[in-house]
Amino acid sequence: MSARRAHLHDVAAGSLERLRQALAKGHVALPLTRSDLAGIGIRDQLDGILGTFAELDLPACLTVLDAVLAERENRGPTPELVWTGPEASSAHSRDTAIVLRELFESARESVILAGYAFRDTHKVLAPLYETMKARPSLDVRFFVDVPRKDGVDVTPEYVRQFLDNFMATHWPYGSPKPRVYYDKRVLDRSVYCSLHAKCVVVDGARAFVSSANFTERGQERNIEVGVVIRDASFARQLAGQWLGLIEAGLVGEWAK
Repeated sequence: MSARRAHLHDVAAGSLERLRQALAKGHVALPLTRSDLAGIGIRDQLDGILGTFAELDLPACLTVLDAVLAERENRGPTPELVWTGPEASSAHSRDTAIVLRELFESARESVILAGYAFRDTHKVLAPLYETMKARPSLDVRFFVDVPRKDGVDVTPEYVRQFLDNFMATHWPYGSPKPRVYYDKRVLDRSVYCSLHAKCVVVDGARAFVSSANFTERGQERNIEVGVVIRDASFARQLAGQWLGLIEAGLVGEWAK
């Protein structure tokens, strides 16, 4: 078994978890093919996966996956590389848009999303809306940048109008809606700042930090790099940074 496990060394734990679930539920069948793996969102180390399980039956496959995942859990979470754009055939990354959709669809309790630029977001945010409809108790909070415009005073009314337009443009689905926050310092002419972070925290257990904006280009066409960290300690710390801004009164909230 150790020889077989070595072939899976560079395969992300999230990919192995998806493969195990798909095999156990009969969503894919043996022998595995490249199209099977692509269908469940696995693109990294395909030769290693196919070679490892080529001659195994289903119980043996599940046993190997359980052993590898248990070993990964014992040694702690491994960050998972996320990428947008062209890449070499030997690359070991996951697609940004796929990762974001999976995070939204997996949410059970809470989602915190921080972003700088939003454009062409219907496809990006639609899975989150569907999850909110299915789970009415889901607590979703957005932290967004309110940009300054040359020659325009940033007043509370300007902020309200900007956020009204933001929601009309980027959340056209109707209710339920996320709670939306902005950096209050934008109202201070003496402070030039942007809310430039791009990250998502789900259920205080999984965190995604990326260079990619919430735009079609950022999710599907630019060259962008990010990381998924399935570490509850880190995820809670990151969520706490955002929630702490609310508790300290450092951010304002859009009035729905």
